[in-house]
Amino acid sequence: MSTESMKKDYFKRNKWAYGLGGIGRDMSYTLVATFFITYVQFSGLGLSVAQFSVISMILIISRVWDAINDPIMGAIIENTKSRWGKFKPWILLGSLLTAIVIVLMFNVRPLGNDGWNFVIFFGVIYLLWEVSYTINDISYWSMLPALTSDTKKRNSITTLAVVFAGVGAFVANAIVTFLTVGNAVKGYAYISIVIAVFLVACQSLTVFGVKQPKIEVEPEENVTLKKMFNVIRKNDQLLWVVLAMLLYNVGSGIFIGLGYNFIYLELGYNGTLAVVFIASFGISHIGVQTLYPRLANKFGRKKLQFYSLLSVIVGYLFIFILDFIPFLPLTIVTICLFGFLVFGGQAIIYMILTINITNTVEYNEYKTGERNEAVIFSLRPFMAKMGSALQQGIVVLVLIISGIYSLSSNINILENQKNYFDSLSVSEQLEYKQNVLNKEKIFDYHEFSKLTEEEKDEYYEILAKVEYISQNGKEVMEIKNVADMHFKDQATTPMRLILRSSITFVPIILIFFCYFVLKSKFKIDEETYEKLIKDIKANKEATI
Repeated sequence: MSTESMKKDYFKRNKWAYGLGGIGRDMSYTLVATFFITYVQFSGLGLSVAQFSVISMILIISRVWDAINDPIMGAIIENTKSRWGKFKPWILLGSLLTAIVIVLMFNVRPLGNDGWNFVIFFGVIYLLWEVSYTINDISYWSMLPALTSDTKKRNSITTLAVVFAGVGAFVANAIVTFLTVGNAVKGYAYISIVIAVFLVACQSLTVFGVKQPKIEVEPEENVTLKKMFNVIRKNDQLLWVVLAMLLYNVGSGIFIGLGYNFIYLELGYNGTLAVVFIASFGISHIGVQTLYPRLANKFGRKKLQFYSLLSVIVGYLFIFILDFIPFLPLTIVTICLFGFLVFGGQAIIYMILTINITNTVEYNEYKTGERNEAVIFSLRPFMAKMGSALQQGIVVLVLIISGIYSLSSNINILENQKNYFDSLSVSEQLEYKQNVLNKEKIFDYHEFSKLTEEEKDEYYEILAKVEYISQNGKEVMEIKNVADMHFKDQATTPMRLILRSSITFVPIILIFFCYFVLKSKFKIDEETYEKLIKDIKANKEATI
């Protein structure tokens, strides 16, 4: 076999082994980053507004602190010397630790007599998740620019990696939404175990399947903290693209972060409808990203940025006016229709940002003679986490100010009681149902003792309306219809307006500024990148 044929075979193998590894990664990331607040809100933990606010502050502070540590992890990876290279040991270790942590996160519920025990548990377990996921995340994405410097190959491998990451996010969104609505406690527990297994399996494929090619560069010195900051500070194109990435991450994350509340509030507490919504997200995201190489070759990145921005703005504006205009009703069909414009446009912008930050590796090599992939790519998760912190802050603020979190306590009660009732024996279930009618204590719920008699009566009335279905010789609570009566049907117009404005106008503003930064400040287009590669090659030949 010729050397050229061997290179093609290795590239093909690497592309698929690397890309497929992203499925499990993004399943685990989506479970925590997208659903942990939803888990706290709807899974029967019964936390007060104060406890929910403290958890949110812990989450935000942890994300910011972890983001600051990302470049340090990048420096550690740069200094790693092993027979597996500098990326693979950390990819494997990070995936194993993350798998253990997410199983504990969704299976341990230390409530005691109040919710503060869970708040403390959350602070510890979330910090452990941040550390373990950072180890994996930075090492995985830092490997990408080391696989090839050829423009078409890089577009190809990046596209596949991002597409499979999208597949992982879509699958996680779908199974979590489908299996947890109306069965939150057990649903999250089982799903966390399944996703942990997928994470380790997929990342093992990358570790043992990728054969990293040798890119000829001058031997690099160990990366000290001073050098790490100098690499970042002196790479002006890296700084502009990570600023754009921060704006994008916050803007694009708000719709998903509040999207489930939007569906539940407007259409009902229905997992099937939410899955349809997520399917539109997945299909548009993955479909458009698959087409990215062709679109980039035809239009170039600058034109694609503009067309994507228009698509995002139009999609969000139409979502905002749904139901305000007679011929545009608010249904799952219309939400998904205009969601295609939003998600498709955002998918292209994300691809462009990923390619742009990858290309700053060669820009760094051109300026300094060193690539420093891990340090440079540590800025991608750095901005993702900073963006996530800001996004979570906005999400929590909207839920509390609008009153939606307080209203969702009705669903919290129902989910808690469903989990409690479904665990009872047949005789205990009969006693439970009778106690509901007699308004006698049946709650396995730490907040119940703090309620007034009037509030207790109200919850008994809610539970009295619950239906039961027969399953395996026992009865199972069916809570979705009652949940709608005490969540969707009680939502006020101000609640709906605050929520809808937050998921449309705020993203439009942030993604517009992302576009503005890329258009006015980022200079490494396709032509400039090709020139960089030629100059780097010429410099190497001149030193031989």
